[in-house]
Amino acid sequence: MNSAEGTTQGRHVVIAGGSFAGLGAAYSVRQALPPTDRVTVVSSSAQFVFAPSLVWAALGRPLVRSTFALEPALQSKGIEFIHSHVRRVEADRRIVETDEGPIDFDRLVIATGGQPDSVTIPGLAGEFRAANWVVGEDSALEARTVLRHLIANPGPLIIGVAQGASYLSAPYELALALDLAMRKRGIREKVPMTFVTFEPYIGHLGLDHIEAHEKLERLFQERAITTYANAWIERISKTGGSVGVTVEGQGTLDAAAAIIMPPFTGVADIWKSAKLSGEDGLIPVDKQYRHIRFPDVYAVGVAARFNETIEPLGYYGKPPHTGYLSLHMGKIAGKNVAASLGHGSPSRRTLPEMVDIRVLDGGDAGLLLTSRGKNQLQMHNRARSLSGRSAHFLKKAIERYLVWRLRTGRINLP
Repeated sequence: MNSAEGTTQGRHVVIAGGSFAGLGAAYSVRQALPPTDRVTVVSSSAQFVFAPSLVWAALGRPLVRSTFALEPALQSKGIEFIHSHVRRVEADRRIVETDEGPIDFDRLVIATGGQPDSVTIPGLAGEFRAANWVVGEDSALEARTVLRHLIANPGPLIIGVAQGASYLSAPYELALALDLAMRKRGIREKVPMTFVTFEPYIGHLGLDHIEAHEKLERLFQERAITTYANAWIERISKTGGSVGVTVEGQGTLDAAAAIIMPPFTGVADIWKSAKLSGEDGLIPVDKQYRHIRFPDVYAVGVAARFNETIEPLGYYGKPPHTGYLSLHMGKIAGKNVAASLGHGSPSRRTLPEMVDIRVLDGGDAGLLLTSRGKNQLQMHNRARSLSGRSAHFLKKAIERYLVWRLRTGRINLP
């Protein structure tokens, strides 16, 4: 792991993180660089987990087909793997400190994801949190426990998206799936459901998705799910077995349980690395995914924040995050890293032209959503209704296909 080793064997690219964005970057840069250059993935998890399936894990579905071991998958493509936390990044010295010791790098891609913001909205996250969410395997299992208790002791349920959150579609899927689960158990009337989101309208999804709005609003109306859009959560409190979600202008909504997607900050060990992150703990990057101060450091996915307006999103900051988009962001960043080392040309675009493809699986109804565009998205957003179990089967098929591609490294350069 020392600098002499890096010199004798060529340049060393380190990717911190082994989920969609990290794997996209690792496979992309490995394909572009010669064998004499090393590529290493450092991840605190030894397993890849297909995050879009965590909603169903919260409802009791096993994750066996949604995971695979990272080390053999990466090693088969000539990528080294280190199972360890990244404890600190010394960007000036080009060193990553891990539990296994320091690693020198010539280029670093940070794809560590984030952690729920425990400060901005009191009670949403942190030591005194009163809500749950589904953003990782542990949180999905915690939400499963809460939902099982709710089924055994029916009461009002609040599902939502807090302001600043970038995972936007999972709560919609969860709301529809829970409605189905409660109906199957014959207790739906005992579980009034309310959906709260900071989005300007239901189904915006960070992409101004008018077609999704129309279809989701209809589905929620048919299922008697009360909705509050453009709703900012001020705090969440818990008294005994009751949760109170205080919404600006609406007062406090009482419930037996609340599952609300939180905003994210950078993971603590990245945040405390000197000069690396902004005040929100996220990594400020330009259109090439390159750090605005350290040209050898890149960042993608939830860990990154754009420092300028990115088309076709039309704003700077955090784009909405899905597995599809994070994977492609990683691939594009990997191509740019390789180009900075003299192999190939940088990508002409920051985002893929097909910005998003996803399935919202509500169990007995759902949507196939696509967003395409170079300059704007609104006229190129499509939402196709999927009736019966077709959404469920389509999402399972897509899951298996993408997991297979990620496990075998079969991705194309952007």
